[in-house]
Amino acid sequence: METIHLILRGLQLLFLIILTALIGNVIALDVAASSSARAAIDFSMFVIVFSWLAALFGLAASLYQRIAIPLVMLALDALSTLFTVIAGIVLAAKLGAVNCGHTDGHGRNWIAYGSGDDEKRCREIQAGTAFMWFLFAVFAAALTMAGMSWRRTGGSVRSGPTMSQVGV
Repeated sequence: METIHLILRGLQLLFLIILTALIGNVIALDVAASSSARAAIDFSMFVIVFSWLAALFGLAASLYQRIAIPLVMLALDALSTLFTVIAGIVLAAKLGAVNCGHTDGHGRNWIAYGSGDDEKRCREIQAGTAFMWFLFAVFAAALTMAGMSWRRTGGSVRSGPTMSQVGV
């Protein structure tokens, strides 16, 4: 089980490195993007930073059991899963199904407009969207593992003994 945790955390970190580079480059090369495009990209970067914190804490908890608090891991993985699915939906909806080689014909608020090279920005956002969905899948798997761990450690909200522990 610990090997699976480490593999999932390693995949999270790999996808986060890629996403940080892609979305960070979109932000760095922003010249005159619309406010709605900036909001979508900025939210994606917020999700990436939050996911970094969750993944690093999850990795530390996998390596050092003393700091592993199942309820905290469950909450961090749940929030990261929720945020990544929202960011994936936002990026996909703002970009649309598009051929980045032909960026003409979109409204001026289109997410790929706003840099010196709109085709490059479009491709980076497409790649960022794909990796955001990969990150969502890995966080969903980690959330499932955290939920199983929480239940295994007796993470019930009941404070008394269970019925199997009561002697009659």
